[in-house]
Amino acid sequence: GILEDVLKTDWVDVFPLAKGLGYDGVELGIRGDDYRNTELWAKGGIDTLARRSEESGIPIFSICLHTFWKYTFADPDVANRSTAKQIVFHTIKACKTLGVRTILIPVTNPLGLSAKEAAHRWAYETRGIAADAAKQEVYIGLECVGRSHVITGEQILRLIESVDNPFVGAYFDVGNAKMLGSDPIADIHTLKDRIAQVHIKDPRKDRTPCYVGEGDIDLAGCLNALVEVDYSGPLVFETPALDDPGETATRNLKTLKGMVDAIDTP
Repeated sequence: GILEDVLKTDWVDVFPLAKGLGYDGVELGIRGDDYRNTELWAKGGIDTLARRSEESGIPIFSICLHTFWKYTFADPDVANRSTAKQIVFHTIKACKTLGVRTILIPVTNPLGLSAKEAAHRWAYETRGIAADAAKQEVYIGLECVGRSHVITGEQILRLIESVDNPFVGAYFDVGNAKMLGSDPIADIHTLKDRIAQVHIKDPRKDRTPCYVGEGDIDLAGCLNALVEVDYSGPLVFETPALDDPGETATRNLKTLKGMVDAIDTP
C-alpha cells in the first residue's frame, strides 16, 4: 500500500494512481487543521470514498490520524483530549462503513509532558476508545514517532498491554524504529502478534532522501522478522517522493517486491 502524501496527490486521484503503479491499497491521512473538510466528515463523503475505492478496485487499508500532532492524549487540557477522542470515534465509525481495517494513531507528546504523565494519559485515554474499536472490529495501530515518550518496541508494548484490548496494537514503522535509536528487528520480535500494520521506509542516518534499498535500514532483516512472527498484513510505503513521485513509487515497489520474493519461507 501507499500513502496519498507519498504520491503528492489527493483523495480523488490516489486510487487510480495507486492502481496504475501496481499497488494493492492506499492509506489516507487526516491533519488537525482541516480534518472537518475531508470527505470523512463531509456530507456524502464516505459514500464518495467507498465508490472511488470500489470503482478502482483499490481498498483503503488504513486511515492515518495526523490530527494527533494537534489534538493529543498527552495534553493537560481536557477539551483537547476530548477532541482527540471524538476524532477517533468518528473515524472508527467511518472505517466500519468503508471496510477499513486499521486506524493509525501516532503516540505523540508535542507538549513535552514527563514520560510518567504522558504514559498515564495515553493509557487512560486509549482505553476510552478501545471498546468502541473492538465493537466495530476496527484495529487501533499505535505508532512510535519522534518527540514522544515512547521509542522502543518494549515501551509501545507496555502501552498496548496496559490497554488490554485485542483491537489495540502497534502500527510498526521500520524506519522510525531505527531513526529513534531502537532496533527494528528486535522490536518486531518483541511485538509479535500485536503488530496491526507496518510502514515501510528506508531513511539514511543523515536524513537525506533516498530510494528504498539505499538507506540505512536492514529491510531484508525486517521482512524476515515479520515472516518469523507470522505477520501477513499490508506493508504501506511512507517514503519521500523525490523528484518524480510516480517514478519513485514504482522503483520502491519493485525493490520491495524483490526483497519479499527473496525471503526464505518454510
